[in-house]
Amino acid sequence: MSSLLIQVGEAALDFELNDISGNPIRLSTYYKKQPILLSFLRGFF
Repeated sequence: MSSLLIQVGEAALDFELNDISGNPIRLSTYYKKQPILLSFLRGFF
């Protein structure tokens, strides 16, 4: 399973998800403009 994890300093693959308003957001749009922190939550609160 460790081969599937991204290592520190490794670039993430580009992807697109919808924000909370339903607007599509693509990682590559922000990649070179500002630092990015990705956080994935399991379930809804």
